[in-house]
Amino acid sequence: MEASCLELALEGERLCKAGDFKGGTAFFEAAVQVGTEDLKTLSAIYSQLGNAYFYLKEYGKALEYHRHDLTLARTIGDRIGEGKASGNLGNTLKVLARYDEAAVCCQRHLDISQEQGDK
Repeated sequence: MEASCLELALEGERLCKAGDFKGGTAFFEAAVQVGTEDLKTLSAIYSQLGNAYFYLKEYGKALEYHRHDLTLARTIGDRIGEGKASGNLGNTLKVLARYDEAAVCCQRHLDISQEQGDK
């Protein structure tokens, strides 16, 4: 029996929480390959992939997945998700010394958080 996208993602999350980001990314990547029609779940997987790659200092991949997360959050109208994705993107851009872009993303995160009452 093949594992579902959600099962793979949950194992990836478990591994990342245990500090095994390399193992976690393998499961998240597998979850993306299996796919799901649930765009909110896919957005969460992209976010976690971006965060895991950030911790692995693979900032190019982190940037890619945070951008995917931001695009999906906007597509499904998830404003809180859009804010969080913007913040993650801003943090990654800051590490890459792309300060102007980082500031725009972080400001968008702050604006959306205030708009949504998300603390």
